[in-house]
Amino acid sequence: MKYHKFPGSDLEVSRLCFGCWGVISDAHWGQRDEDESISAMQAAVDAGVNFFDTAPMYGDGASERLLGRFVRQNGLREQVIIASKIRPNKMRPEDIESECDATLERLQTDYLDLYQTHWTDPNTPLIETWQAMLRLRDLGKVRHIGVCNAGTGDLGDILCLAKPLTNQLPYNLLWRMIEAEIMPLCIQEQIGVLAYSPLMHGILADKYLSADEVPEGRARSRHFSGNRPLARHGEAGCEELTFETLQRIREIASQDQRSMAELALSWVGQQTGVVSVIAGARNAAQVAQNIKYLDAPLADTTRAALKDATESLKLALGDNPDMWDAGSQARFH
Repeated sequence: MKYHKFPGSDLEVSRLCFGCWGVISDAHWGQRDEDESISAMQAAVDAGVNFFDTAPMYGDGASERLLGRFVRQNGLREQVIIASKIRPNKMRPEDIESECDATLERLQTDYLDLYQTHWTDPNTPLIETWQAMLRLRDLGKVRHIGVCNAGTGDLGDILCLAKPLTNQLPYNLLWRMIEAEIMPLCIQEQIGVLAYSPLMHGILADKYLSADEVPEGRARSRHFSGNRPLARHGEAGCEELTFETLQRIREIASQDQRSMAELALSWVGQQTGVVSVIAGARNAAQVAQNIKYLDAPLADTTRAALKDATESLKLALGDNPDMWDAGSQARFH
C-alpha cells in the first residue's frame, strides 16, 4: 500500500481511502449485508488501508455507527485515520460543536482526524463555519479540517483565514469538470484532493451497456435526462454521448488487457493533485480488487488515449462541477 504524507503535518493516509457510504443499506446502494461490510473493512485494514471516510448523511448516522463499532471492537483507533463531515443544514457556527459531538458519539471516539464540510450552505457564510471548525481544532476535538465539494469561490473565502488540508471532489473519467479551475487552485495551494466516485457509481465498472439499464438512484447525475426519476438538475443530459464514451473506454481497456474498472481507478490515482482515491466495497473481494487496480499504473499512451476518449463528454457537460444540480441550484461556488 502506498501512502501520502501531507507537507508540514504528521498525517499520513493510504492512497486508497475506504468510502463508508456503501457499507449500509439505503435507496442509492440498495441492501447491504452488515457482516460483509465489516469483513470488507477488516480486509482493508489487513491490506494496509488506514483511511476511512464517512458522514452523518450516510444512512442518517448508520455509517458512522457501524464504522465506530468496527474500530472500537477491534482496538484500531490509533491505527486508522477517520474522516467525517458536517451536514449542510448544520453549518451555522452555533451548531458546529454539537454536530461534531454527535458524530464523535456515533463513532465512539473523542477526536476526528479530519473534519470536513460536506456541502456549502447558501444561508451560512463559509468563513463563519470555518472559524467554528478552527475552534474545534483548538479544543482537540478534530486534528485537521478540510472541505468537500468546494469551488474556487468557496476556497477563496477561507484561504485568508486558514488553508484546508483537503478538498473532497467528484472525479472520474466521465466527470472531469474539476480540471478547469478547482484542481489547479488546489495544486497551487497544496490542498490535497480526495477523489470520490472514481467508478461513477459502478457505471465505470462496466455494469451497464445502455442508459436504460442504470437504476434510478444512479441515473440522477447530469449525464442523464432531467426527466429521470430522482434527477433534479432539469437538463437534457448526455445519455447517448455518455455511453459512446463508455464504449471508447471499453475498447481502450480491451487493448490494454485490463478491465474498465481497473483503467478507471488507476487513471484517477495517477492524476496530479489527487492524494487519495475514495472507493467503497461491499465485500473483501472488492477491497482486494480496488487495491490491485490502484497499484497498477497506466502507460502514458493509455492515459493520453483516455483523455482523448473522454474529452467530448467533458466539453458537453460544461464547466459546472456539480454532478447533480444545475443553473442557480449548483452548489459549487
